[in-house]
Amino acid sequence: MRRWIAAILPLLPAAACVAQSDDPQPAPTEAVEARPDTAEPPRRYGFFSGTYERAPRPIWLAEVEANAWYASPGGDISIGNTEPTGTAGFNLDSPRATAMVEAHLRSDPWTFTVRGSLLDVGARTTLTEPVTLGPATFAAGDSVSSGYRLDEIVFRAGYKVYQFDADANARGRPLLSAGLDLMGGVRLYDGTFGVEGPVSSAGASFTHVEPLIGFTADITFADRYEIQLQNSYGATPTIDDQRSFTFDIQATFKYRFVDNAAFQLGYRLRRTVLEGSDFELDGAVAGVFAGLTVRF
Repeated sequence: MRRWIAAILPLLPAAACVAQSDDPQPAPTEAVEARPDTAEPPRRYGFFSGTYERAPRPIWLAEVEANAWYASPGGDISIGNTEPTGTAGFNLDSPRATAMVEAHLRSDPWTFTVRGSLLDVGARTTLTEPVTLGPATFAAGDSVSSGYRLDEIVFRAGYKVYQFDADANARGRPLLSAGLDLMGGVRLYDGTFGVEGPVSSAGASFTHVEPLIGFTADITFADRYEIQLQNSYGATPTIDDQRSFTFDIQATFKYRFVDNAAFQLGYRLRRTVLEGSDFELDGAVAGVFAGLTVRF
């Protein structure tokens, strides 16, 4: 028996090692690194970041713009196929305030506009050189009274071909908006020109209608600050000795101090050529304007 026991005892440690290796071993525990919380609150992307969130535009149906246009007329005028005479020679080119009004009705994507401006100037001066206007001749040194009136009314329709409104602010208004409208319509001119001297006088009146095309572009920041550019071209070919051409450009800056009203300041240049059987005007009216815009 002792011999069997002596033979078995050396084998027990090896058996114990084999039994221990057969038991399931727990998986080694990996060290878990503490990681900071990487969750971020939702971000609102700005327009210049390259990612945009669409925002609804303010809804308005009507808008009225009333301005005082500090305008200066200039150019050449002729009556009865005589040599053109500059308005400066009659002291008619001094700037003065005149009315300019626009009214808009909007039904997206259409905007319908009526626009009008008045220009009525008069002066008295002493001629520095002789002038012939139609059948009348005025000598150098004559004291003459002159008057020049040129009124316009425009009917036009605009169609929005591009509109972008990005990222609402705390008021729910787009941080940035941009739009482009193409427009077409008609312009009506009505005017007179007259000179009265010591022994003779001359004058002419005219009415003219021309079609026009153009565009209006605008960019607005937070529905508070707006920059707008209007540009139109009008022309008619020679028909019954009458023809016309108009180039009209206007730049406007607006500050909207409340949702429905804004102050505005701008500059307008209107270049005009009007020819008739007994009258010709080749000139421009230009100047700064300021006023108030109200929308509903």
